[in-house]
Amino acid sequence: MKTVNDLFILEPLKACKILAGHRGLERTVTFVNTSDTPDVNLFLDKHHMLLTTGYGFKDDSEGFCELIKEMNRKSCAGIIIKLKRFHKHLPEEVKLLADDLAMPIIELPMSFTLGEVSQQILNYLNNDKLEELFYAIHIHQKFSEMMMKEYSLSSLVEQLGYFLKRPAMLLNHRGESLALSHEFRKDSMKEMKDMILNKVRNHLEAASSGATFEPFAVKGQGERSITTFPVITKHQTPSILVIVDASTLPYPASKLAIEQASNVISFTIIKQQAIQENEKQFKNNFFADLIDGRITSEDEILTVGNYYGLEKDKHYVCVACQLDGENHRNDQANNIQADEIGKLHNAVYDFLEDELAQTEINGVLFTKEKYYVMLLQFSTYNSEAKRMTSSFLKRIQENSLDNPLSFGVSSHVQSVNNIPTAYHEAIDTIKHGYELNKSQFIQHYKIKEMKELLLMIPSKHLKEFCENTLRDLAHPKSKEDAELLKTLEIFLNLQGEISETSRKMFIHRNTVKYRINKCESIMDCSIQDPEDTLRIRVALLIMSLL
Repeated sequence: MKTVNDLFILEPLKACKILAGHRGLERTVTFVNTSDTPDVNLFLDKHHMLLTTGYGFKDDSEGFCELIKEMNRKSCAGIIIKLKRFHKHLPEEVKLLADDLAMPIIELPMSFTLGEVSQQILNYLNNDKLEELFYAIHIHQKFSEMMMKEYSLSSLVEQLGYFLKRPAMLLNHRGESLALSHEFRKDSMKEMKDMILNKVRNHLEAASSGATFEPFAVKGQGERSITTFPVITKHQTPSILVIVDASTLPYPASKLAIEQASNVISFTIIKQQAIQENEKQFKNNFFADLIDGRITSEDEILTVGNYYGLEKDKHYVCVACQLDGENHRNDQANNIQADEIGKLHNAVYDFLEDELAQTEINGVLFTKEKYYVMLLQFSTYNSEAKRMTSSFLKRIQENSLDNPLSFGVSSHVQSVNNIPTAYHEAIDTIKHGYELNKSQFIQHYKIKEMKELLLMIPSKHLKEFCENTLRDLAHPKSKEDAELLKTLEIFLNLQGEISETSRKMFIHRNTVKYRINKCESIMDCSIQDPEDTLRIRVALLIMSLL
């Protein structure tokens, strides 16, 4: 960037005199605006230099002062004025204000026209811009060559730091380090590295969009600032390129050069992600072969699975995950584009992968059909492991409010050969949750209870079984029959304890004996026979269901 002071190498300005604002000669200049109108401040912008005869402020010192104040507010560069044309001298109040605000006011001799001075300054500034542009193109070419030669991300970031003469760092979308220039590997830079990582993680959204953060003090290095640049990848959130002190880059380096380098780094990351996508497909194919029984040997499962993070001699828990919206997708299929669904699935997969990377639970993520499947691995599965699993899944739900998720959790298995069983348990569990019209649920697998099993049998068959077992007691027609059935049920629930039954029903123990004998006679069975007792218990349960 050129400053007001740099302009004095030009022929017209060599003959100029600085009337006021000497302290502002280091102000940056990027453009020249020529005007004599009183409202010129409306057309000025940051780093603009004003060329004027001052006609718009002839005999108007107050208006001249207001112009200087507004130019200072906009961080303009200064004023070059052909003073003798309409002003005999610079008003004292204008001079004092310019000195106070460090706004340079430079007198141009009458022998030069504003037009030629403007052209010379613009040519000078444009040559500067042109050199920055050529340097940015040079950077792009160098980095493109490195990419074609398959240089690593570390090499690209190291080379960028070398070109810029500034420490550089590449972070992923979570703010985790991917590559560092050599400066950050020094012990003296450890504190600064940690401060940068904390700053980015605490302001991840701003850093991902590109931002310059307020300078912060680093022990032994004074104040350092950082600027971030977004690096577009296949993730919804960009990776982040961090440059230290990017606001004071050595000429001819510029932010344009950094953007060109970040584009090449972006292509390199996308290429790596494409390779990872291919590996993800192989991983899912392996999981499908395991679940569908195409791989059954434990040695073969572990040989292939070990590459994807599957470990031997662990307790395995399968967690099936589904977007709640997927359960109603058929109603919306015509309104949702296939590519949008694909982007959503990729975003959820990346999200779950990030969550797994940040938990202490060792897990592997797969996909099968419409389900995301997390295979969690524990050294031992106890109540603490179950608590950790539930806590982990709740955190995922809390962090994914935009895409509500539900989970079906299997029981644990202790052999890789039993992983298919755990998978089917997890799928059955999540399906059962949706059948109950739940959403955003975490449901653990449990063995089906007797009632659930009985409800799977047609009611006609249940009724026949009940009538064949209980006979006339299946449909009590009198108060006596109802009392017999009630006594039988309480007696069985109390494990055949006559005394307990009599106390609970407030009847004599002989009455209990009489009623039980009467029931045995009606049903033509013996309460002492375990098989008969089981049949009666099941029949009584069926009666409560029917």
